[in-house]
Amino acid sequence: MRPWLTTLIATVLAALVTWVAVSLDVVVDPRVDEVAPVDAAYVIGPVETRIEEALAVMDTGVAPVLLATTSVNADTGEHYATDHCRLRTATYRVECVLPEPYTTRGEARVLGARVAEHGWDRVAVMTSMPHAARTRMLMERCTGAEVLVWTTDDGTDRGVRGWVRAAVYQSGAWVKAQLLRGC
Repeated sequence: MRPWLTTLIATVLAALVTWVAVSLDVVVDPRVDEVAPVDAAYVIGPVETRIEEALAVMDTGVAPVLLATTSVNADTGEHYATDHCRLRTATYRVECVLPEPYTTRGEARVLGARVAEHGWDRVAVMTSMPHAARTRMLMERCTGAEVLVWTTDDGTDRGVRGWVRAAVYQSGAWVKAQLLRGC
């Protein structure tokens, strides 16, 4: 075998092993925090797949406010899944927010602004397991508060095909977030 071909094969195999290791760490087994009292919780998009579980967590009395990203139909620009907006219970209220841009980084900026505005010290962000590591990284960059990350079962297919799809997308997005520093 030619030396350059051996080098190429070794490089490709090393890149594949690195990608699998990163995917396992940041997608399959990210650090997730226990549910505990916080100044505010934030359920990030897509909220329509997470809101019921987020409201159930809020019903336990963990926070006085739940921020919820408002989902937007990409084709029409219309807001949807907003029945929970402005909900008030005896122990908490729900405030819907629309991040700009409509990305995890935009959501992190919203949280950072709210933390600064309200002086919150400890906040929680609810997302899916494959999204937890990148969520934590971006939210911590954009706020001075302690950030807890809680995961929800968003109903997404997590069979082999679903995990591979999540690993490809989320590990790529995680690398992008590493390269694009800052909030």
